[in-house]
Amino acid sequence: MLTKLEIRRQLAHIALGTSIVLLLFFGIINALVLAAVFLIGALLSFTSKYKKVPVVHNLLTFFDREKDITTFPGKGAIFYILGSFLAVLLFPEDIAMASIMILALGDSVSRLVGPYGYLKHPFHSEKFLEGIIAGALAAFFGALFFVPWTHALAASIIAMLIEGIDIKIRGFKIDDNLTIPLVSGLVILVLGMVI
Repeated sequence: MLTKLEIRRQLAHIALGTSIVLLLFFGIINALVLAAVFLIGALLSFTSKYKKVPVVHNLLTFFDREKDITTFPGKGAIFYILGSFLAVLLFPEDIAMASIMILALGDSVSRLVGPYGYLKHPFHSEKFLEGIIAGALAAFFGALFFVPWTHALAASIIAMLIEGIDIKIRGFKIDDNLTIPLVSGLVILVLGMVI
């Protein structure tokens, strides 16, 4: 079942992604701003591992998982900003915004619905297909504002399937806040070339 912490985390996940997309859409931020936020976040994370930084510590105890506070404070948010930055850097603006919406809505909704599912995910013992389906639908509707429906649908389905797989490089699990926008952006880009 969902804990209050997980509900808070997923609502923050939706709010952060939607805010980034709105700020990009209105030209208030760009890749450079996201890079600066990432670097500041990484510095605060490193500092927070050894000291209780005012305000930051309160946010971490409210939103972060206990294991991450001691090992990698703010891990989810840092990878979220990094994934968003890379999407903006690598893809045209419409694809980047669609990819960030897939991350914001798809990943969050899948985690909010998934614990109540019954059909086991074929590639992950702790996840359920109902969560993946709900996440893909939410991601599709978010991406639909920026790209054609065929691109939004394909990218949402593939991104949510990837979200259900733990990808590791040399024993280090790649955070899905990084893989989801990159995979979905790549799918949309490739489809745009062939369709």
